[in-house]
Amino acid sequence: MNEIRPVLVIDIDDTLFVHRSNLMEYHKIRPDYHLKAQLQRIQYPKFILTNATFEHANVILNKMDVVDEFSKIYSRDNIPRMKPALECYARVQTDICNELNTSKNNYIFFDDLLTNLKNAHLMGWRTVWISPDYNNNNYEFIDHSFPSLKMALDSLAFTSI
Repeated sequence: MNEIRPVLVIDIDDTLFVHRSNLMEYHKIRPDYHLKAQLQRIQYPKFILTNATFEHANVILNKMDVVDEFSKIYSRDNIPRMKPALECYARVQTDICNELNTSKNNYIFFDDLLTNLKNAHLMGWRTVWISPDYNNNNYEFIDHSFPSLKMALDSLAFTSI
């Protein structure tokens, strides 16, 4: 199959789940039914790419009740190089192509860190910066910027990306 389709790749910490501190209080994480509904409406494959551990990502996704919306979690436990290494994005891209039985996809990457987005952009991925500073988007490697993932998902017309 050679169909080019959008694929969403989303970071966990301070992108999907905003905590903005070094202290993770898992017991405070609650289901996010609005996010779940948004993810369900988007009929494209969705993946997690995090520099955290698989367990960390899995706990957050389960507590938010959105784990079933993602095809796979890429983490420091299952890929040899982490963001922002170009090898990380190349490895994830190859794996997703194999999983989806496609030769090329339109990757849309959501992250809160500019360094991660810069190298994803170098790989040809569309980039979405999730940050409170989203209005200060003067970077040629950022395609879109929003203050939250929910606003990004509401605002982006995925059928035209």
